[in-house]
Amino acid sequence: MSFGPLAFLNPWLLAALVTLPLIYWLLRAVPPRPTQIEFPPTRILVGIENEEKMAEKTPWWLTLLRLIAATLVILALADPMLNPSKDKGLTGTGPVVIFVDNGWAAASRWPERANIMQRLISEAESSGRPVMLVPTAAATKLPAIKIEPPGEARSTAAAIEPQPFEPDREAAVAALQTALSDAAVKNSSIVWIEDGIDHRGKVSDVATKLQNLAGGGTLSVIDETKGREALGLVADLAERGKLEATVLSTGGPAREGVVNAFSARGERLGEAPFKLGPGATSAKAKFEMPLELRNQVARIEIAGERSAGAVSLIDAMTQWHRVGLLSGESREEAQPLLAPLYYIEKALKPYADVVAAKNANLVEGLDAVLKQNISVLVLADIGTISGEAEEKVDEFVKHGGLLVRFAGPRLEKAGDDLLPVVLRSGGRSLGGALSWSSPQALAPFDETSPFAGLTVPKDVTVTRQVLADPAELTPDVEIWARLQDGTPLVTSAKRGNGRLVLFHVTANSDWSNLPMSGLFVEMLRRLSTMGTVGAAASAEPQSDTAAADTATKANTVSASVLAPLKTLSGVGTLVSPPPTAEPLKAAEIGAIRPNFEHPPGYYGQAAAPRAVNVLTVKSTLAPFPELPASIERLTYDNAASTSLKPALLALALGLLFLDIIAVMILQAGGIAGLFSRRPGSRRRAATASTIVLGLLALGAGIIALGTDAKAQEFPSEFRDAIPQFDGFSPVSPSQQQGPVIVRPPASPADNAAIDATSKVTLAYVLSGDRETDDTSRAGLKGLGRVLQTRTAVEPGEPAAVDITKDEIAFYPVLYWPVLKTAKALPDAIIAKIDAYMKEGGLIIFDTRDYGDGGADMLPMAGQGGTAIQRLLSKLDVPPLEPVPENHVVTKSFYLLRSFPGRWDGGQLWVEATPKDENESHKARVSDGVTSIMITSNDLAAAWALDDRGRPLYPVVPGGEMQREMAFRGGINIVMHALTGNYKADQVHVPALLERLGQ
Repeated sequence: MSFGPLAFLNPWLLAALVTLPLIYWLLRAVPPRPTQIEFPPTRILVGIENEEKMAEKTPWWLTLLRLIAATLVILALADPMLNPSKDKGLTGTGPVVIFVDNGWAAASRWPERANIMQRLISEAESSGRPVMLVPTAAATKLPAIKIEPPGEARSTAAAIEPQPFEPDREAAVAALQTALSDAAVKNSSIVWIEDGIDHRGKVSDVATKLQNLAGGGTLSVIDETKGREALGLVADLAERGKLEATVLSTGGPAREGVVNAFSARGERLGEAPFKLGPGATSAKAKFEMPLELRNQVARIEIAGERSAGAVSLIDAMTQWHRVGLLSGESREEAQPLLAPLYYIEKALKPYADVVAAKNANLVEGLDAVLKQNISVLVLADIGTISGEAEEKVDEFVKHGGLLVRFAGPRLEKAGDDLLPVVLRSGGRSLGGALSWSSPQALAPFDETSPFAGLTVPKDVTVTRQVLADPAELTPDVEIWARLQDGTPLVTSAKRGNGRLVLFHVTANSDWSNLPMSGLFVEMLRRLSTMGTVGAAASAEPQSDTAAADTATKANTVSASVLAPLKTLSGVGTLVSPPPTAEPLKAAEIGAIRPNFEHPPGYYGQAAAPRAVNVLTVKSTLAPFPELPASIERLTYDNAASTSLKPALLALALGLLFLDIIAVMILQAGGIAGLFSRRPGSRRRAATASTIVLGLLALGAGIIALGTDAKAQEFPSEFRDAIPQFDGFSPVSPSQQQGPVIVRPPASPADNAAIDATSKVTLAYVLSGDRETDDTSRAGLKGLGRVLQTRTAVEPGEPAAVDITKDEIAFYPVLYWPVLKTAKALPDAIIAKIDAYMKEGGLIIFDTRDYGDGGADMLPMAGQGGTAIQRLLSKLDVPPLEPVPENHVVTKSFYLLRSFPGRWDGGQLWVEATPKDENESHKARVSDGVTSIMITSNDLAAAWALDDRGRPLYPVVPGGEMQREMAFRGGINIVMHALTGNYKADQVHVPALLERLGQ
């Protein structure tokens, strides 16, 4: 039933309005007069007349209030809709097609898009029409598009998520056309929820095809971007290596904001403001920070703009390195184009900090350059390096530096040990100077070369070069560039933690025109990122771990295929690669267009990953064009009808609460004189109406709560409010049959015991450090919230335990943060802990030092050198082992392989499993529960949430996905402590194998 802009989905319920007279009669009814029993002492009152008469009617204003409330409830049950669908152009008889852009540009306002999809589905349901959902950024190769009833469509819509790449609207239209053809339906109503960007310049074509597919139906486009256009971000190098961000927009009103720079660990290293003028499509934001800090930036993002397009990942190609230059010749001041270092400086200056030696003395020049903390050393035509200079260069390379040498007349006749390959003394022809009648061009680069993907210009030729001895081309020598006849042009070899590289031509135009080409610039740019920053500071020896990391990074070259490491989600967070993510060729990484097979993120080796971003320096954002007048443009405000049921129910409940307040005032006699002269009748007049009021309030409350409530889920706050009487009935002492038992008040210790045992209570040991204790409490409280949401466990408030005084036997899990200043425990406390562990308790010792470089070795090894060793030096600790893959804790609730916290990488040590039947451990007596766990990942910081459920500490390097895995690990630990080896029962093996896909 429709009345202009108002319609009722259940108009038959309006018939309940005829019951209003009955309700009015009930509200005016009065209860029967009470039975009077004469009491002898009251006979002295006989003859006294009570002149005050008692009214037996409810005040008219209270009756009117209740009638209005009842009317509102009836109207709400009829489900009124404001702006019904037929007034919005959805006039077709076929399915309602929701064509939604879910690319990166839609992520920042995705909740609003999800809301409009649900509203459209409700509108289709009210019209009795099916629904088709068509996301334009498909997450799979073959997206499933089908006609669904509205109930199933709601679940499908809830599963649609923003993707970290641009939408492919043409493919979505083709899939929709196939689905409509297969179903043989016509007169569809198509609603396109667009993201405000013309990604591929084909919006008009897409709109035309959608209009044709609608047939006799309609096409409506919802525009939700006015004033809040999606923003993109691109990182680039500015002058002198400063990090510069370019904010992209489609235009629109003036906007301003902040771009933040973060390290790989999530630390905010800097911020830069930006301002977009009216109609501006780009704005610059420059970061001012030292070189060492600038090179730690791993990502930049626009604050408050949660989308993959508003994030730009930083890899070595965007970092700023310092390169030292030395030449065997003096600088040619009169003819700079002939100088050996001229083209090298020109090629590197836009991408690196170039430090050139001003002293002609090789040793002194090396000293001056190496003190500048360089990562790459370039030597042009230096024939032989010996003595002190050789030692300095060799030490620089072995500590992770990259040595790049260029040939020349001096090197043609000499050589030393700082070359990647032995040079042929005679050359290709007599004298070693190679001359051809026709110059040789370069061959395409191999996929294993760091130059893979660079285009070789046809006009780049080589007329002369030094030759590598073919007999010395061992597998240790890598050929990064060749001539067309296969002759090596650039060779490389590892040396310690660094690498030697040799260009077999000069750095000027004497032997080749390569230095004058753009290819030379790109080759040197890639080489400048391969050195280790600080390799020149080789006087201080490195630790084994640092040396290994340095070696990995310095020796890493681009592999032919780069596997995905971490990818961006639609909202711009780094997550594990989706199942559809595939490796990409190193040669294609610069031209790749992100999609579901190659989402944006990090690819390659973890030590030197390559970044793939949504937008590049060549990207622009084109605004959504104007569409034909036949296509209706809607906004979020008028895109769909609005249900008035919630508002009417809220108003009805409000009136009922006013009724309650009014009755209370009347009974108290507060303002009764304003409406009645007979206050003695108030209590009697309100009795019948209270019944009606209660029924109306109950019915409205049930409707307002909806049908999602489950009968078996009794709210804990109500259950906790029910008093406990230890087996006695909850009645007053006057009603109690038999003697009344009066108990003395419980002591604080008894109250603590009752609180700890009435619910599952997680406890933490007070460390004496306020910040650490606050983190422990917030962490266990956050874990408890997640446990209550996902499991049947409903923990109470975390308990703080003073290990020297409090009893710990009541707590199944005890979290113990270990401070660096921890000392050995007294014998009495050791005995208490030992008893707790042997009686089934689980203690989690968290050293929280992995992020500070804590060693990932057996925690109890050694002689008390670490905090955990000092703390437990007297405890009978059972044998420990890294948690095995088949341990019960890895499958007690989730199937897990690791247990990260705020840090990811530290090992979780558990009590070692007996290897045979004869082997036993003293602490392993409680149903297979490990009595001790030791980790360094700072679990509590990852679990810590504030009162609004927001994380308190960042987790690195995995971001929110790592936090999710930390919560899952915490759930597994608690479930393991509570259920023991139940999950190890063999009856679960088939189901577990099925879930694992085996």
